[in-house]
Amino acid sequence: MNLSEIWRYPVKSLTGQSMDRVVLNPGMGLPHDRRWALARPDGQAATNTDWHPKSQFYVMVREYGLAELKCQFNDLSGLFSLEGPNGLKASGNLASPEGRAEIEAAVATHLGLSTDKRPVLKEAQKIGYFDTTEGPVSLLNMASLRILEDTIGQSIDPKRFRMNFYVEGAEAWCEPKWLGKRVRIGKTVVLHVTENTGRCKATHVNPATGELDLKILHAIKHNFGHTNMGVYAKVIEGGLIQPNDEIEILE
Repeated sequence: MNLSEIWRYPVKSLTGQSMDRVVLNPGMGLPHDRRWALARPDGQAATNTDWHPKSQFYVMVREYGLAELKCQFNDLSGLFSLEGPNGLKASGNLASPEGRAEIEAAVATHLGLSTDKRPVLKEAQKIGYFDTTEGPVSLLNMASLRILEDTIGQSIDPKRFRMNFYVEGAEAWCEPKWLGKRVRIGKTVVLHVTENTGRCKATHVNPATGELDLKILHAIKHNFGHTNMGVYAKVIEGGLIQPNDEIEILE
């Protein structure tokens, strides 16, 4: 097996970024992955930086139009920029209140939110704003995705699943067998697979257009008897990884 692609999502539910290398640290996710999230102003997530469930945030499972925003983040400068329909453009340094305010206002405009519903861009302090606290990195078995494509007779953009690592060379639907095991990527990185990644209706949203165009959740359930796609894992030994690195399942 090998690692074919690496992805991170600096702001939860906004555009991801492909990476040509990444250094992982024990117990942590990818640098800057889900580091920020768009908190709902009337919830607890808007007033503290603790981990909160997705119901506390503006997320793609409800706000489909977030998929229309094309975003970029620069690690060195901290500059985050976005573009959307109707000429919408904004940029700001996420380390500054003024920069965050620029992004908050642009998202509110795009979603048609009133002033009192404007999102609050929050930065996670301990663990990123993942959908689980049990494993801050995720692996997508591309063979499982292809079997699903064959079953429904349509191509499926893997970005619908918002996973970190794309795995090639595994058998379809073998990933549940990885639960509780260690996975080595490259020469030094070792993960501990913690749980299946249960899917939600955010996978129904086309990541390019924001349209609800495929009932992915229903297709998985109807054809395979579950609603999972991929697995979560914890980093237990860190190091550098990059696409084409070998992946080995350890006992």
